[in-house]
Amino acid sequence: MTTRVVLLEEGTAEMKGLMGSIGAGLAELCQAGWPVPAGFTITTEYCHEFHTRPERLYGEGSEDVIKAVWQLERHTGKTFGDPEVPLLLAVQSSDVLPEAANSLVLLHVGLNDLTVEGLARQINNRPYALNCYRILLQNYGRLVHGIPYAVFEERLGNITSLDETKLEFAIAQYKDVIEEWGHPPFPQDVQLQLQGAIRAFSRLDSELQKQNVNTVSVAQGAPVLIQVLVNGEYGDRCGMGTIYSRHPLTGVKGLYGDYTPSAASASDGEELEQLRNAEPELYEVLLQASRELESRSTAVQEIKFIIESGKLYLLHARDARLTSEASLKTLVDFVHEGLLTRQEALLRVEFSHVLEGANQFAEWKRTAVVNKHQQSSPSLELQQLLEWADDVKNITVLANASHPRDAAIARTLGAEGIGLSRTEHMLLSSSRIPYVQKMVLAETEYERKRGLERLLPMQQSDLEQIFEEMDGYPVTIRLFDLSLDELLPDVEELEERRNSLRAGNEGGHEASLEELDRIIQRVYRLYEQHPHSRQRGCRLGTVFPEIYEMQIEAIFRAALKSIRHGLWVRPEIVVTSRGPGSELQMIRELIDDVADQILGEERRHCHYRVGSMIDGPQMALTVAHIVRHADFLSFGTEILHLEEGEQLLERAVVQSRIRKPHLKVGLCVEESIGLDILTYSHRMGMDYVSCPPEQVAYARIAAAQALLIARMQDRDVQNDDISTTA
Repeated sequence: MTTRVVLLEEGTAEMKGLMGSIGAGLAELCQAGWPVPAGFTITTEYCHEFHTRPERLYGEGSEDVIKAVWQLERHTGKTFGDPEVPLLLAVQSSDVLPEAANSLVLLHVGLNDLTVEGLARQINNRPYALNCYRILLQNYGRLVHGIPYAVFEERLGNITSLDETKLEFAIAQYKDVIEEWGHPPFPQDVQLQLQGAIRAFSRLDSELQKQNVNTVSVAQGAPVLIQVLVNGEYGDRCGMGTIYSRHPLTGVKGLYGDYTPSAASASDGEELEQLRNAEPELYEVLLQASRELESRSTAVQEIKFIIESGKLYLLHARDARLTSEASLKTLVDFVHEGLLTRQEALLRVEFSHVLEGANQFAEWKRTAVVNKHQQSSPSLELQQLLEWADDVKNITVLANASHPRDAAIARTLGAEGIGLSRTEHMLLSSSRIPYVQKMVLAETEYERKRGLERLLPMQQSDLEQIFEEMDGYPVTIRLFDLSLDELLPDVEELEERRNSLRAGNEGGHEASLEELDRIIQRVYRLYEQHPHSRQRGCRLGTVFPEIYEMQIEAIFRAALKSIRHGLWVRPEIVVTSRGPGSELQMIRELIDDVADQILGEERRHCHYRVGSMIDGPQMALTVAHIVRHADFLSFGTEILHLEEGEQLLERAVVQSRIRKPHLKVGLCVEESIGLDILTYSHRMGMDYVSCPPEQVAYARIAAAQALLIARMQDRDVQNDDISTTA
């Protein structure tokens, strides 16, 4: 049997699917004993009936609506449509709508040419009553018939003063607008008014979708909320406002918000102070309600209220929208107040909450890193959540950092090392790339070595600073992984430049024609000598092995200097080996030789490791050959973007661990890290993840979330097994 109408006093919080989220929330307030304007909801079941078959609205279901209105009449002592003491209603959607549509409420339903005079006599203010009627006509035309507000405003202009003659004229004009748009006259029968309002709000979800307003589709029909209209705009001891159980910007505990008394109730003071001074008992009720509702929902509450003739009503109570700062502070405070456990608080942390605070700090750190005496850190609340996360997580969080300032940011945000430092990024800045290109274009080995001698101290200096920032933590340094083509000058641009020089169009002759000819010929020769140079597999270090020698030397010279300064250095050298395992073996032998030459006896203080970056399907398939010579493997997330990429990566990890059970394996995230990445890493048994420095703080929390979620799922599976066995 279809449930068509549910009175708020008979509803429950669990009836959200039937009553809508707003109606169910108000029903919960009723059940808890808080004052709510009497009302009822037209259920999703009934709305679906007349949404698909409009005739049902005027059939048997209408009797249920009439009975519900009769209950409101009994409650108020007023009668719907009575010309002397009319009952007026407020109609709205019972589902939370997008922000753009959340203010759509049809007020003063029940006003017509007769009842407006009854309202005027009742409140002893005819202009105010007429203006309510005018607003009803405009909103009814917009919501029920789709007539834009601008059409009404263009007809008459904005009403700025409550002049009776102007208002009477406006009412007549607004009625004409509705008919001129091809619709029946505005119904003087209040039951027809209500039916039109119900129909409009039940289909509002569909209308919003047509207008491309983001909203969740309600397949069963959108439920409608109907309540007794409570007036907070006119009369003594009247007003309306919104309060928060904690400050929505800062999260500080206490009652915050705004309050607007009616003109007759105005008093000295600002915002809530007016209410505290004028109505201390009502203020205490609001304070108690905010505390109890917050404790029950374990969320900061936004409560909209209205006061009519000294009586308080709650119009809605919902979880408040908070800033990132307020969200983090609230979670920590809830734990200290016993409302949440640490684990529950961690599971509520969102990416945006952490990233906003971390980004603000990171930007400050980027400008202040040059001054070692300046100290700063993330907010106390974020630090507390991170400490709780570290107590839970079982995956190490590293950072991608190719510049000392990135390492400084990462370390301050709690990175436990550097998971990827791209040496090519260190040398390809605008001030350094000319030296790199000159070295690449060198005609002889001697010239190339001279060029490398200039680059070595640059590379060494950056590494020394990163080692200093990461004292005691591993620093993963990837050797050059650029193709030759990425470093060679563009031949077409060079030839255009040569033609311009020959034509005499350039003054100054920064480069002579002879020099330019030599460079162009050299580029062409390199392409001829290395026909695969434009392919990714033809890396610069393969073409010119002495580049790897320079980089390895820079690593160990930086390590030696850092060790002598009392630092604990842990370099982890990674090679992107796209050939057979023998290639990694050769580079590893080179690394060991250079380490012996430079470190000497200090080698015992430098526990370096050598690993491989696996960032393509071919490498993943041949990982069994690579792993024989690797101390660790770093997988790039590019693999996950491929079809069946997760299976490919999983197979590679399993094969690696079969050959080396204690092999260190991690995932390197280039762009944005999310809970899905950490969940996958946890399931795969990864030892670490590496992410952009600004995302380290969130990655620490997401690592804890992934573990907590896995534990919850394990418990659910165990409970299912137990119940099945029983």
